[in-house]
Amino acid sequence: MSRKKVRRRGWLPETERSLHSHLTMRDNAHTLDRREVLDLVRGGEDSEVEFKVRYSNPERIAAEILALANSGGGAILFGVSDTCRVEGLDDAERVEVELRELCATVMSPPVHPYINKVAFDSGKRVLVLEVDDRRAPHASRDGKYYIRIGSTKREADSQEIAELFHRYNAARYEQVPLHQVSFDDIDDAGVWSYLRAVVPDESRLPKGFPTAMAMTDMRLAVMTADDYVPTVAGLVLFGQSRAMERSFPRSHITLTRLAGHDASAPVIEQATFTGNVASLYWRAESFLTRYVDLHDAPLTRREARTDADARAAYSRPAVMEALTNALVHRDYGIRQEGIRIMLYDRRLELSNPAVGKHIWRGALDYGVSHPNNPSIKSFFKNTAYGVTTYAGGLPMVRRETLRFARREPKITTLPHEFRIELPAANAQ
Repeated sequence: MSRKKVRRRGWLPETERSLHSHLTMRDNAHTLDRREVLDLVRGGEDSEVEFKVRYSNPERIAAEILALANSGGGAILFGVSDTCRVEGLDDAERVEVELRELCATVMSPPVHPYINKVAFDSGKRVLVLEVDDRRAPHASRDGKYYIRIGSTKREADSQEIAELFHRYNAARYEQVPLHQVSFDDIDDAGVWSYLRAVVPDESRLPKGFPTAMAMTDMRLAVMTADDYVPTVAGLVLFGQSRAMERSFPRSHITLTRLAGHDASAPVIEQATFTGNVASLYWRAESFLTRYVDLHDAPLTRREARTDADARAAYSRPAVMEALTNALVHRDYGIRQEGIRIMLYDRRLELSNPAVGKHIWRGALDYGVSHPNNPSIKSFFKNTAYGVTTYAGGLPMVRRETLRFARREPKITTLPHEFRIELPAANAQ
């Protein structure tokens, strides 16, 4: 007998009204009957189905629900033993109430289950809890992510968590706790330098106040059942280089100076830097200024000469804002490659690993953005962070480049990359 799949993916809403009804009224969806439940029982446990003879150990059951929700969805049948025997539940109504409370209070974001209670002629009742993956990924109250492999669940490692966020196009990855990172991996001096700039009254920063608690107050760390743990944003903003390289092996930035106008030209120098976003910003600026001139105002006619010996000149606000955009908006869940900056004779190209499907070019042209990492952006743009940045975003980059070089930058959005090319003021 063929096995009925428990996930309801066949119906696709056609209008905004039907989509709203589908999302908010889905508990009125198809009710499972006895035949369908028996089909699930006969099929045994697998990657989509779990059996529980009774409701006990809520923490363990929460992990099972999370694992299903993070692995495409599935069902837990309460009142069925591991040997595929229908034992039934005596208190199905109470179990339903406790399951709904569990899904609503100990999971982030909350899981919204379908729950069916099915009665058999023998008087035994089975409760079927179904979950889907619409709001995945989900974490436990202490910031742990679970996945299902075959018929078993386990805690996801850092690479699997990144893949979860990338798969579901989630924008909350910067808030994920990094359990493998300790506060020895955090630059304490950088954290407290920021805090003293924000809170000039030293009496509000008691001596000996733990860095972990301060970062938790800033939502750059979380308190778990065992200890405090830095988040992705906390490490990206204040992490030591060795920890960044270990946790995000492709979080580096590679700068290449070429002797020509295209990628086939000989390489003069190439450098790769790893570290938190502040150190990457400063080191990238230092590399660039070895080969080009950055100006705050447009060049005079004499300064804009185009002889072969003249150094290329760019608008500093445009270049540094483009660099800022690459650093703070990149998708840290992408592990395949880092930021690339290619410096040609008369143009500068920045390529940023980003989820291009979240980037609407029309919105960018009008200065409207939905940043991947709003917390990282907020800290980086704050003067207390110690980095000199420029306001205006990509519209400013376009405006300043046009004013400085009399040409607009070329902006390209690809599925997993955002690229911007800036022409020099003295381009041929």
